[in-house]
Amino acid sequence: MLATTSVFAQSEHSAIAQQINCDRPQGDVEARTCIRLRYEAEDKRLNEVYKQLIAKLSKEEKALLAEAQLGWIKQRDNTCEFQVYRNRGGSHFSGFLNECLERATKQRTAELEKYLQR
Repeated sequence: MLATTSVFAQSEHSAIAQQINCDRPQGDVEARTCIRLRYEAEDKRLNEVYKQLIAKLSKEEKALLAEAQLGWIKQRDNTCEFQVYRNRGGSHFSGFLNECLERATKQRTAELEKYLQR
């Protein structure tokens, strides 16, 4: 349902993260890599919260949440694409896009966490 990273990709990202000090990235490439890694970490956190929440729901609630989540993903992706559209083709496009995706994903994770507390 939600985007997940393969085991191979996770181990690859871990190796990249170990080689780069994201507290002090050296140059644009490392900065964009760190931005992407932050978004991917937030996406992983969202998936974990989603799984915890879905486990607590009734069958009907699960179906509603799954539908809502798919709609949210589409809206998030479209909104972020729109926000950074004028940067298309530029060297910083992927960084701007991943920053937007990270912000939106972090916000959605907080929303889902509120449902966990009920």
